[in-house]
Amino acid sequence: MTTPIDIPPPLPWDQRKPAVNSSPGGYSSYIRSLREICDQVVSNHLLRSDLVDWTQNHFQLSTSSANALVGFLHKTDVLESTVNRIHLSEYANRWYAQKDDGILLGMLHRRIQFVGEMLAELRGGPRSIKELHQAAQRYGLDWKGYGQVSRRRGWLESAGLIEPIAEGRLAITDAGHDLLSKLTLHSRSSPPVGGPSNIPVHHPPVPEPEEPAPPNNPSSAEALADEIRAAATDSKNPDRLEIAVRDAFRFLGFEAEKLGGAGKTDVLITAPLGKDSSYSAAIDAKAVGNGALGNGQVAWATLDYHRKHHKADYSMVVGPNPAQKSLMRYAADFTVAVLSTEQLADLCLQHDRAPLGLDTYRALFATGGAVNMAPIEQAARDLTRTRNLAVALCAELAEKTSQLGPLSAPVLMGMLYQSDKAYSEPEIQQVLDTLSSPLIGAIQGTADQGYVLATAPRVTQRRLQQLGDSLNP
Repeated sequence: MTTPIDIPPPLPWDQRKPAVNSSPGGYSSYIRSLREICDQVVSNHLLRSDLVDWTQNHFQLSTSSANALVGFLHKTDVLESTVNRIHLSEYANRWYAQKDDGILLGMLHRRIQFVGEMLAELRGGPRSIKELHQAAQRYGLDWKGYGQVSRRRGWLESAGLIEPIAEGRLAITDAGHDLLSKLTLHSRSSPPVGGPSNIPVHHPPVPEPEEPAPPNNPSSAEALADEIRAAATDSKNPDRLEIAVRDAFRFLGFEAEKLGGAGKTDVLITAPLGKDSSYSAAIDAKAVGNGALGNGQVAWATLDYHRKHHKADYSMVVGPNPAQKSLMRYAADFTVAVLSTEQLADLCLQHDRAPLGLDTYRALFATGGAVNMAPIEQAARDLTRTRNLAVALCAELAEKTSQLGPLSAPVLMGMLYQSDKAYSEPEIQQVLDTLSSPLIGAIQGTADQGYVLATAPRVTQRRLQQLGDSLNP
């Protein structure tokens, strides 16, 4: 059980950071993913760069996302670095050894604004993400969207301090009440609640603003994923999930249109792959207040009608936690693919890290019943592997060719060999051919004579950026 001595005292409010990072996985997985990271730190003699590489590869993150996560763990004192290794801090070691997540949340509360304070907002009863966002504004936190509240939810929920209930609301648990009794909290209008003295910086009360509607076109994959999760249980506003589903498939590269109305599907998507390869799908989006889509909430004959009416190739239903056996049985009988909102949110985050093509995404619709994500996840891993190989090849050419001259695929294969990340010669040659193409022009040379860098990496980056801007003006 967490004792006050296990919880570090919070910094003054103005020294705590307003932004918190997420952790890989859904809301219930934040701490489990963090423990996997800490397992690596405890079990291996790692530099910070080693941990970033492991985090990137294990969770299929971009380099910037992996760097940001490891940086966040340093800023919150979970991790500490010395010259030749990275290790857990004193408090993090207590959390890791005792498996008491209250210690970890105390560490986040020490460094991050509105962690314990958000937990305290739930003492008066369940709250929605929107209501918690409004509460944060009363602490002077003027966030534009729900992302920061949702990330705090992930840390609190994965620690068992809060839990989702009906209508998309969050409630504090007994463990949450217990931790609150040990925390020193900031208040905008009264002394801190509980714990030792900690003089807060007060903010004057601000009027509660009219909450803006969720954006139809979220500016980032994380904002889109947060909106999908929130809309999944907002059954009083079913259009919200339909819009989120439309935006998600647009983000994945589909042409997507929200239809709705009598005789029409909720969302119609098309993969424009040419005359013989294009495909389309009629999608039914089901927001469910209790967070679990059941068989009785799906009109299977109507879904079949929608597919035929729109001359679509496939049919899909999207909703929260569709695990009921009877639902899956009917889905298989009607050849309707079933995708959970959590899977769709994760798919957007994965696409941000490893953007895949529309032909790969055909696997989402290919069979009735639960969607098999394995082929898509493998394709994302393959793309990340290829991208990492391209980076590694450019790094080797930059470092070695000044002394050794042009390097060929067989030589580079030997230089890059690692027992857990061996690249084949054909794999390396294929990437070298791509990097040396006139469009990219990152390297120059031939398979027989070897390769050298053709320009500075920033020039290649600029060339690719211009290509992207031209393709999407």
